Amino acid sequence: MYELSTEALNVRLESFRSPLDSLLYLAENDASLIFLDIIMREMDGLTVLKKIREIEHHADTAVIVVTSKDYAQDRSMAKQFGALDYLVKPLKSQEIRELIRENIRVDSK
Repeated sequence: MYELSTEALNVRLESFRSPLDSLLYLAENDASLIFLDIIMREMDGLTVLKKIREIEHHADTAVIVVTSKDYAQDRSMAKQFGALDYLVKPLKSQEIRELIRENIRVDSK
């Protein structure tokens, strides 16, 4: 979904199936915007978000939390850990493109 949504934008997209792989990548690389799912196998997204914030150069990186469950407690914790937004799936391609354009400087291809 994200790959199709970003095709028309001049952005580099990195996707990870494993939260541990994403944390290893983020420890060594910068990111302008992170879309983070809450429900994952190895580690829940709120724990991942907390660990992202512990990486010095990602203390203020824009993070948008995405989930299929709209729980008030998760929404509150995401905000507490500095999430920019909390969105309930399904997301539309246009919505993803708009979020990217609003939060990072991009040019269309």
